[in-house]
Amino acid sequence: MTETTEKTDAESAEPLPKPGRWKRGLAIAMVAAAFLYLGYRIGFPIWVESRLPQNAPRIAFSPNDTWLKELGINKTYKMAFTLARGRLVEIQPSDTGSDPQHIAAWLKKNRIDGVLLAGGGDVDPRLYDGDLAKATDVNRARDDFEIALINVAMEENLPILGICRGCQILNVTRKGTLRNLSDDEELANRHFNVMKGHAVDLTDGSQLAGIFGTNHLSQVGSYHRQAVDMIGRNLRVSATGPDGVIEAIEGTGPGDPWIVAVQWHPEMDLGDPHQKALLRAFVMEAKKK
Repeated sequence: MTETTEKTDAESAEPLPKPGRWKRGLAIAMVAAAFLYLGYRIGFPIWVESRLPQNAPRIAFSPNDTWLKELGINKTYKMAFTLARGRLVEIQPSDTGSDPQHIAAWLKKNRIDGVLLAGGGDVDPRLYDGDLAKATDVNRARDDFEIALINVAMEENLPILGICRGCQILNVTRKGTLRNLSDDEELANRHFNVMKGHAVDLTDGSQLAGIFGTNHLSQVGSYHRQAVDMIGRNLRVSATGPDGVIEAIEGTGPGDPWIVAVQWHPEMDLGDPHQKALLRAFVMEAKKK
């Protein structure tokens, strides 16, 4: 006699995972993701910089001093310029103050070949008879320091690249003025939006048009409340937005070094060959020193 038995549904079902197993899996995945992120943010930049030649141009870098530094914005600058084959050397107002002699000595000691002025807070409007009440994140010590740094760099014939705030402080140094885009909601929304961006038109015959090989860019990442108003001495407009806002300036003075400054953020858009070309052009100018 053969006895057959039938398994119940409960008996034939796969065993349920033990409580907490999915939590352990999630924790492992999160730890792995954290290691990958740290590897990218720390390990990859170190690896890239290690591949720079010993004679890579050394560029004095006045970094962003706002809350964005906590999000790693200055590391983004360093990564971008390392990929452009330049070595950033950070300089702070506390290193030299605004004394031109101290700045010149620091530049010589650190064998500097060029100067990069990064983004940051608003330039103090009192430097051009503007309204302080409309400005945010003002750091007058940084303003005074960068004005002195620009003047010394020009005396030393060092190439200068300004980005965002760097464009504004360069214009103010050359006795130009700024406007506040927050006075116009439409302008403020268009220019204070690094993700959406906007188009720019390049001035025919400008250095920027020559670097880009075109007189129009369909999109740049823009993030600024202040903008150039009256153009400074021995500078000219080299790019404007669709609304006429000045988006880039460059030097024209006889005997002046290579000077280019843009309101947008090329270091954040290296997928665009035009932005890579701008950083590379600056590094190549520094390499001539």
